[in-house]
Amino acid sequence: MGRFGNQRGFTIIELVVVLSVSSILASFAIMRIAPTLEINRVRRSAVKIATDLQYAQMIAARQRRPVVFIASEALRGYMIRDAASTTVYREAYMGTDTEFNLDQLQATPTTLEIFPNGVVRNAGSYTVRVNTVERNVRITRAGQVRITNVP
Repeated sequence: MGRFGNQRGFTIIELVVVLSVSSILASFAIMRIAPTLEINRVRRSAVKIATDLQYAQMIAARQRRPVVFIASEALRGYMIRDAASTTVYREAYMGTDTEFNLDQLQATPTTLEIFPNGVVRNAGSYTVRVNTVERNVRITRAGQVRITNVP
């Protein structure tokens, strides 16, 4: 036997075949997981908006003054601040540079006034979207917050 005749190992062709098969399997897995990740991002952003609307109600009750929930469709974010002053209680952004990575935040109306008893001047609707996945967060005039699927 020669100097290299008794070595054990893999040939370069075997390694290329294994890497090719594993990369094909990984690409199939990513294609299957991507829609689930979009659904999860939309769900988390809708829950955050609903929770912050309830937080705004709590702040209004605790301060005994109205607060406003101001949404910005261009920035894909919102802020909760005192209605009479410039005190900001919370800001949240959900655009492409954040963990939510939303494509769209649609707000109707963009400014929502919440009174200390939890009542809202006008009902509000906030729709969040990533690709084709959408959720809607609604607050009624009575102050009830609901998350619904968009058909």
